[in-house]
Amino acid sequence: MILMVSSNFFVILKHLICFCSVQTKQIGLSHTLPMDWQGQKLAELLMQIILGVFAVAAFVAGYSMGSFQTMLLIYAGGVGVTTLFIVPNWPFFNRHPLNWLDPVEVERHPKPQALTSKKKSSSKHK
Repeated sequence: MILMVSSNFFVILKHLICFCSVQTKQIGLSHTLPMDWQGQKLAELLMQIILGVFAVAAFVAGYSMGSFQTMLLIYAGGVGVTTLFIVPNWPFFNRHPLNWLDPVEVERHPKPQALTSKKKSSSKHK
């Protein structure tokens, strides 16, 4: 029974991932910029908050109902919600893009060379 439930879970997860992939392409999110640093920080914070809320809710519901299975299902739902909310590169994760120098600007300003110090040659006195 557990094997059947887990195989059904993976089939549903596969369909959900394909659905999200198609939806992001349809609304034009497939060619977005990579997530910026502030977006990564926001994603990490949101992940911790969402998982924490679901963990507390799962514990309270599981304890009050006396069901370990209920607790695990609620927490698994929280992991799923968190995954759907955090993993796609949503536009609000790209509000602070990094501005890189153009190659023309880089050529105008040559890279500074490191100073090399000449070591004094030691002569042995006999």
